[in-house]
Amino acid sequence: MQLYKRITKIIAVAIAVSLAAIAAATAADQESGFLNRDMIMGDPNAPVEIIEYASTTCPHCADFHRDILPQLEKKYVETGKVKIIFRNFVFSNPFDLFASTLNRCVSEKKFFPLLGLYFKNQRKWVKYKEFSELKPYGRYAALGFAKGEVIKIAKIAGMKEADAFKCLARPEIMNFLMAVNKEAETKYKVNQTPSIIVNGKKLDAIDFATIEKAILAASHK
Repeated sequence: MQLYKRITKIIAVAIAVSLAAIAAATAADQESGFLNRDMIMGDPNAPVEIIEYASTTCPHCADFHRDILPQLEKKYVETGKVKIIFRNFVFSNPFDLFASTLNRCVSEKKFFPLLGLYFKNQRKWVKYKEFSELKPYGRYAALGFAKGEVIKIAKIAGMKEADAFKCLARPEIMNFLMAVNKEAETKYKVNQTPSIIVNGKKLDAIDFATIEKAILAASHK
């Protein structure tokens, strides 16, 4: 399976988003909590740990969540043998940055359902063509369009539009996401998604057979 490669530097548009967010965020927003920790699927004390680094705009990540993850859940997560830690690996595009941000502003119970909605509806809300066509009208016109498309999906999960805009105006969430990116790059040499780490070892492939082999090997240590 070919992997969806990530551009290694956050482009100027993301910097612009960060600056705009800092200007817009209120003190109350900054002080309130958000999901600034690992999201875990399964028993936190399971003997084998899988870390998944993925981007909400990565087609192969969507394929992984549709085809492979359900198999892992049924055979290993639900039986208590494996826990899966999901971590965003944010691409340098506003769609991914905005979606990853909103996913951190829902309740823990809604985190994985909203993530699933973003993957399932990826072709509906990731609209690079329309985004590019709006650039001549100004950076904020294009960014506003991207925000609107991302918010549409969050509203399906029950998020109010006003809360979504407040969430997107919180610079500490972007700082958290960028810190996750940095750790992925420095600790695990992640440069593409999806990337799978089993008990600290990054796999060369992400098909079910390869992951299962790594799980069984880790289980017998």
